[in-house]
Parts: sequence; structure tokens; C-alpha cells
Amino acid sequence: MAGNLDQPLKLSISLDKPLDEIIASRRSKDGGGHGGKVRSSACPAVSASRSDSPAPISHVDATRPGPHPSRIAGGVSVADIANAPSGERTLKVSSTTPPKKLAGSIALVCDGGCGEAPLLLPLGAACVNQATKAIAIARRDLLRRPAALLDDAADDDEWEPTFLSCFPGFRDDSKRAVSMQCDKEAKAPWAGAADATLTIASGTNPATLAGAIAGKVRQGMKVAARACGADAVSNAVFAVARAREYLADDGIDVYFVPEFDKEIVRGEGEETRTVIVFRICKAAGSAPTPLVADEEE
Repeated sequence: MAGNLDQPLKLSISLDKPLDEIIASRRSKDGGGHGGKVRSSACPAVSASRSDSPAPISHVDATRPGPHPSRIAGGVSVADIANAPSGERTLKVSSTTPPKKLAGSIALVCDGGCGEAPLLLPLGAACVNQATKAIAIARRDLLRRPAALLDDAADDDEWEPTFLSCFPGFRDDSKRAVSMQCDKEAKAPWAGAADATLTIASGTNPATLAGAIAGKVRQGMKVAARACGADAVSNAVFAVARAREYLADDGIDVYFVPEFDKEIVRGEGEETRTVIVFRICKAAGSAPTPLVADEEE
């Protein structure tokens, strides 16, 4: 995969190119497809003295400020970011960033270089909303990706799906801005109906919501949250970031998986609207919760 990105094509890929155009371009250029992801290799090492390097894969240290690399500048292509070392695989998100195009960039970075998923840097509710939509789209596209688009289409049996997730964290002590660290999970999130579903509005207090999430996670419950609108989606992301802090002392970390859903608008007949459902999941390595421990016994 890294060899493909070292070709002249890498200079032609921009942040605003959608996934389908990237795939079509690469297939016509080298006869290959969307590369398989790399799970076992590590990104090039970064000096341990860097304060902006991302959290370890365990994600348990939820209280540290989110990474904020400084090398990412205007004009840098997504292919360059995909080949960047750990701590510099960063995509900035504005309120006008098209989610579908950002989703294509996320997928490309996930497959590029060492295969580490990118860090998203949104600023403001509208930006967080666009980033969350993009993660949902990228996750769906990576799961649906046909085997024919892989570099080694003949080895379809070796391909494994990418379960994209997001670990939000605060970028500084003011807790007014979040970073959204994407990751590739080894297994799918919990399935079936949620034990508790929280409805989030534009006026929902993220700190209060975070307490509710943390309390239910401690009980071993499968927690989901539903949000419609930029402010509500932003509140959900901020709430998960706070819940990670609340759960840190318990040895528990959580991430969210966003998905699109439809719901009927009350009082409007059969009219529906699109909402984002957040599946809130325990991260690998978290301490067992009482109910989970009982089930395992």
C-alpha cells in the first residue's frame, strides 16, 4: 500500500476528493484497488519527548489533552498525511467540509502507510457534526468495500473488515474543543437492542449526559444515544469525552460508533428525519463491569 502512495498519484489527491473518485483513480492508474488495511505494523517512531503524540492504543488515559500536531499545513495532500508518522496523521475539519469527501480521506489514511487511523480536529458544533457524519460514512464504506477493490483481489479470504471507531478527548483544560481520534477495532461493536437509549437535544448538558453514560456503563449496560442536528450531535461527542474522564478511575475506557438511522417525526404523519445513533462501547483492556463479570462467571 505504501508503495502505491509513493507514486506521483499522491500529489494529486486532495482533502476534498471523495472515496469513490479515489478508488476509480487508483484502479485506472495501477490496476489495483483500495488497499487492504495493515493491522500489525507500527507507524514510524516519534520522539518520546513530543507532547502532541497521540494516546496509546489502550486509550485509557482519557484525561490528557488531545493531540494537536503542528506540522499539518494548508496544501498538504491526504496521501502525504496517510504516509505521515504517528502523531501527524491529522485531518482538520471545517463547518463546510463535505462529510462524504472527508469520509474518503479517512478511508485513505486508514489504508495508507502503517494503517493507523487519523485524528480529526473539528472546532465548533458544526465542525463536530461534519466530522461525526464523515466517520459514520467512512465506517459504512469500509465495511461494504468489495473484495474486488483490494490490491490482492485473488486473496479475498485474507481480507478483514475495518470496524472504525472514535475516541473523543478534550484538546485543552478549558474543555471547549475536542479532538476525535479514529481507531480500527478488532471486532464489531455490540449488536442488538440497547439496554438504555438516551435522546440528546440541542439544549442537553454534556456533563449531565456524561454522568448518565458513565453510570450505565459501570452497570454493564449497552448504551446508545440518539441525536439530530449539529448542536445535539456535538453535545453527544462532548458527553462521551467527559464520560471517558469519569470512567478513567474505574479502569474503563469507552469509544463511540456513529450510525445513521431514520425516525418518524411526531405530529407530522409519515414524515421522517435522519438521526445519528451513537453506540457507546467499552474499549479493549477495560476493567470488567459487575454485570459483565457475572455473565462471564
